Amino acid sequence: MPLFKRKKKLSERTDYVLDKLKEVSFFSMFANDIDMIKRIAEMCTRRFYRKGKPIIREGDFGDELFIVISGQIDIIKKTLQNEQYTVTTMNAGLGAVYVGEIALIDNDRRSASVYAKTDCRCLVISREDFIKFGDENPQAGLAITRAIASRLCANLRKSNTDIITLFSALVEEISSNR
Repeated sequence: MPLFKRKKKLSERTDYVLDKLKEVSFFSMFANDIDMIKRIAEMCTRRFYRKGKPIIREGDFGDELFIVISGQIDIIKKTLQNEQYTVTTMNAGLGAVYVGEIALIDNDRRSASVYAKTDCRCLVISREDFIKFGDENPQAGLAITRAIASRLCANLRKSNTDIITLFSALVEEISSNR
């Protein structure tokens, strides 16, 4: 048994994975740092999901980020009446598609379901591996965590604006019915 693993030259498939990681907003800061992108890739496991199969289920506890490298996904929510509706469809062929980034920070229930609209190939990063990565690469871990926090803040601001818009419409509707 050799003392060291032989280094393999990056294959075209590996280059594709590295390029997909560079597209993810909170990894893009390392787009020109191939060594760091490779370290991030080492955290990833690959998974395949057949068309129609769940990737994430609303209400389940989650501790993984999913980066869709090929295929399309549907984000699905339940209404208060437990009816499902499609919030959006995302296509990995049109740019970075990732879901579940909150799970790298917080262990809580999933806020929506994600289904494979077509066959999907995903890269998956667990919270445990992300925390280990951050411990081993503190500057990179902090930068990624800040970028995730920034995205979450933007989403929260948008949600707040949407709530105000809906509340205003409700008040206007009630007022006009009097």
